[in-house]
Amino acid sequence: MLEYRCQGCGALLEVRVPFKGRLVWAIGESDPDFSSSFPEPRGEYGKAKLVCSADPLHETGFSLINGCVERKLASKAWD
Repeated sequence: MLEYRCQGCGALLEVRVPFKGRLVWAIGESDPDFSSSFPEPRGEYGKAKLVCSADPLHETGFSLINGCVERKLASKAWD
């Protein structure tokens, strides 16, 4: 089974998205628990990036492609 952890240090991976704006939760008439729904982002955001949660400069060994985490193939430069 493939583990989705940083190949440099073993830390968890994170998807980070730069965002300038607000997160808005709608509060239902009969449900005041706004944490039960997803927020609606209102504003500008940048490209999603996959990083190591311990050090964003680590090479994680994975890529984020069309919203999916995929393992990078080993480089054949030294073969």
